[in-house]
Amino acid sequence: MPVFRLLYRVRITGRENVPEAAAVVCANHTSMLDPIFLCIAFGLKTNWSFMAKAELMKIPVLGSFLRALGVIGVNRGATDISTLRNAIASLNEGKKLMIFPEGTRVHGEADVSGAKNGAAMIACRAKTDMIPVYVKSPRHLFGKGEVIVGKPITPEAEGTGAAKYKAVVEKVFGEILSLGNGGEK
Repeated sequence: MPVFRLLYRVRITGRENVPEAAAVVCANHTSMLDPIFLCIAFGLKTNWSFMAKAELMKIPVLGSFLRALGVIGVNRGATDISTLRNAIASLNEGKKLMIFPEGTRVHGEADVSGAKNGAAMIACRAKTDMIPVYVKSPRHLFGKGEVIVGKPITPEAEGTGAAKYKAVVEKVFGEILSLGNGGEK
């Protein structure tokens, strides 16, 4: 990672908000480098589990590398009970689970309505906090970036099922956007 830090300058704020316990880490996603910046922000010794689109797992060398890192493949657009179980199991093992609630990289203006319910469902079922994180990845070598870690949010909302999960994920994603707009850290 030291070489990476030479190539990109990233300011990290809010690191004190990272709990010792397991948590679902939710961040905006604009660059393929976002997971690396999150790992740097949370510390290289953090016990991670990542969720990524299942298509990446099928790429010969990359797929093997991702599986070795403990990446959980997600079949986007489909309900996959084994993915849900694997995600909850990683949280029960004390890991931080990285999820991009929008489910894909989004260029341009992000909106809370684009966030999917999966992150909230996992956090609610595992009874873990969610950590909102805003990432501004550098666009070129030697560029400046920023990672802002917000305060953990306990996923509580009225209702049940999809309506509850949607309310929770919109609250968390709203906080991510607020962090990016200079909101409270």
